[in-house]
Amino acid sequence: MALNSQDKKSLEEIHKLFIELEKSSRDFSFSAPLLESLKEKILALAASENPDVSRLSDLQRHLTPQMTLKHFVAYVIPFERLLHKNLQDDDFLIIENDKSEKAQESLPLVFVLDNIRSAFNVGSIFRTAECLGAEKIFLCGYTPNPTQWKVEKTAMGTQEHLAWEESPHILECLESLKDRGYRLVALETAQSATDLYEEFSPKPTALILGNERFGLDPEILKLIDEVRIVPLRGRKNSLNVGVTAAIAGFEWMRQWRNQ
Repeated sequence: MALNSQDKKSLEEIHKLFIELEKSSRDFSFSAPLLESLKEKILALAASENPDVSRLSDLQRHLTPQMTLKHFVAYVIPFERLLHKNLQDDDFLIIENDKSEKAQESLPLVFVLDNIRSAFNVGSIFRTAECLGAEKIFLCGYTPNPTQWKVEKTAMGTQEHLAWEESPHILECLESLKDRGYRLVALETAQSATDLYEEFSPKPTALILGNERFGLDPEILKLIDEVRIVPLRGRKNSLNVGVTAAIAGFEWMRQWRNQ
């Protein structure tokens, strides 16, 4: 049964309160006034003519000041599903448990992103690269940079700890990296590509990723040292560019550490 405007408004208010309470519970306690307001709003759903909405009113009795955060979060799920909330990784509250000590020395690994269209994909690669301990990300063509809100949101702060540079012309970027001793490795679904899990050359490496739909241009492939492909066994022949970057980056790191 479709939600009417009043039910949708009530559910949105309840969801907003759930999020406020989740943020206020970093010490694993809950704001008493906010919790009481939430319970009142949930109880009021009993008056709804929509059975999917009215049945949620009973949930308020389970919300107590003594509940755990995990217990609390479980009760927001029915509301998110009724509102068709399509949550992404960056929508979740992350308890602050990042390393406080200085990061380890960076690896001789850079990522070159050419004409990546999705800000979500770029932010995801920033997060992966920083977690890997990569040196830098080069943003080529119309690839968005971390000053754009969607990239910043998905990168989740990692852009503050990772060097990045806009390089409008990828060929100039690659030529510069090659002059500095980097081996240029394109991640592409080409027939001539080498299996990702074959041995990498023990040299500083640039992993190059192209547009989500069109990949890398032919003139770029003429300049690179090799093409690698993630071996797949299903019907689809390619992965999301952010997933590909993560798989390739961690495989390169594994081999580098085992040298």
